[in-house]
Amino acid sequence: MTKYESQVYTINATQQHAYGRMSNLKSFEGLRDIVEQPEFLERLMANVPAEHADKVTPEKIDEIRRQFENVVFSEDAVSFESKIGLITLAITERDEPKLVKLQGVGTPIDVTLWVQLLPLGAYQSKMKVTIGADVNFFIRKMVEKYLKQAPDGIAHFLSYLLAM
Repeated sequence: MTKYESQVYTINATQQHAYGRMSNLKSFEGLRDIVEQPEFLERLMANVPAEHADKVTPEKIDEIRRQFENVVFSEDAVSFESKIGLITLAITERDEPKLVKLQGVGTPIDVTLWVQLLPLGAYQSKMKVTIGADVNFFIRKMVEKYLKQAPDGIAHFLSYLLAM
């Protein structure tokens, strides 16, 4: 299994608060309503790194909104339809207050996601996302660019959501 790590991100919430949100995926259920709010998308867009700004178009935003309509959240899993069928990320390990581990179910490759949380002062915490993927050599060459970018994209998104 090859691992890809994000940078360390700051969350404007305590470690315990961030862990509480991350360890119960049902806490993200309100995301469906939030992505419809123009203010949310404006704030999210303002934080997109400059090198990716050209990839975030109105069409892409509408596609993200449509995808969230079919996302199902439970305490232990999040599921959504994709081009390859139903994908589920299920929590397989919780180590309060510092780690939540998720495993892909129905994914074309074995994929694991680790979200590590550490305290950072009285009102902040820091987070790192690691993705482990079991990809054969030939497919790795085609998808490695995306696998290297994915942890930072997920961490960036989560750093905003976990502070809510």
